[in-house]
Amino acid sequence: MKESTSKAKESPEEKVKQLEQEVEMLKLNIEELTVTNQHLVSATWREREMKQKLGEALDELTATKKIVDAQHKSITDSINYAQRIQHAIIPSKEEILSHFKDAFVYFKAKDVVSGDFPWLYKKDNYIYIAAVDCTGHGVPGAMMSLIGNLLLKDIVGKKDIDPATLLYDLHWGVVKTLKQDEEGNKTADGMDVALCRIDFESKEIQYAGAHRPLYHVRNGELEQYKGDKYPIGGNQYEGKNTFTNHMVSFLENDLIYFFSDGFTDQFGGPDGLKFGPKRTRDLLLENMHLTLDDQHDKVKSAFEEWQGDHTQIDDVLMIGIKF
Repeated sequence: MKESTSKAKESPEEKVKQLEQEVEMLKLNIEELTVTNQHLVSATWREREMKQKLGEALDELTATKKIVDAQHKSITDSINYAQRIQHAIIPSKEEILSHFKDAFVYFKAKDVVSGDFPWLYKKDNYIYIAAVDCTGHGVPGAMMSLIGNLLLKDIVGKKDIDPATLLYDLHWGVVKTLKQDEEGNKTADGMDVALCRIDFESKEIQYAGAHRPLYHVRNGELEQYKGDKYPIGGNQYEGKNTFTNHMVSFLENDLIYFFSDGFTDQFGGPDGLKFGPKRTRDLLLENMHLTLDDQHDKVKSAFEEWQGDHTQIDDVLMIGIKF
């Protein structure tokens, strides 16, 4: 009853003032809602623009991926084709093994194609066999390997030639082919080679090496014949690249080994060191009593265990022969 009396006592002016306050509050609310709505509309348009830009970026990425995939396939197909060409020109393991009583070829390319390759040529009573390590690996190394293979075949096919002279002629063949004798050409591309000429009638090996040694094992003793400290190719020695013939007589059950530096230079083991020549000699002597097939497996497992999680740094080639 008192509340009704209080409302009745409100003057018209007070009621008008109260209504005006309520109207002001409503205006403020409307303004806030308007601003909020404008923000929402703006945010919606920004979202639409972002979605459009993301869609365009995704389309561009998809198109770029298709181009990259196509280029990758083209490069991979080209490298695989190069591998087929390399395998067609370079002697197979089976061809090499067919000329010897017992032998192995351990080969592990760093990439699809390789700069290391075995070389074999039969002429009269002689079998020429070599382990060749070209500058680089992958495609550049493979291109050098084809040059080396073709030059070796061409040189030895023209005349009777000893290993030292063959390496000398090979050196100049590489120099001429790569135009390394031209003024201003400072490239040192070439190859290291361990080369044997085996005469089964006289039971004699002539050996010459460009940076690569020959190991000869007899009755548990290993003798090393060092190659000369000149490479094949390059002009850094101003044409003084001459090589030495080493005469090695062999008996039944003697063994010889020659290899590229990718084997000895591989980092690994518990301390991340190189496999090294000494460890290589110890490995070969430790397993000399085994068949060459079994020796191949021992060499392979020793290399892979040593490498472990380390990256393979170079192509690897090792050839072992038992007489």
